[in-house]
Amino acid sequence: MAALNTVSNDYPNVANVTLSGTINTMQEITIGANARRVEIVFTTNAGKIVSAGTDATVISTEATFPVPADTAWYYDVPNSKGAHAIFVASATASTVVSVIITDGD
Repeated sequence: MAALNTVSNDYPNVANVTLSGTINTMQEITIGANARRVEIVFTTNAGKIVSAGTDATVISTEATFPVPADTAWYYDVPNSKGAHAIFVASATASTVVSVIITDGD
């Protein structure tokens, strides 16, 4: 799996990705330095936001935050955060994840 690259000066930046067919495999999502809000929805199946990780590896000891299916999870990105990555996963294979990133304007 390759990281989902959302680094762009085109906002809002909308992307969809189908997670791995192997459960709990992390998908990296790169976030640009100009981003101010990230919103994620796991379609049909619940998912997890992973604190840190490695793209295409299975969750082992990483801390996770559960997100119910079809529910928006979002966070406001502080100006000081800069470019970074977050990781998502699901206990259900091939879950679709929708991401929208905005610059706050």
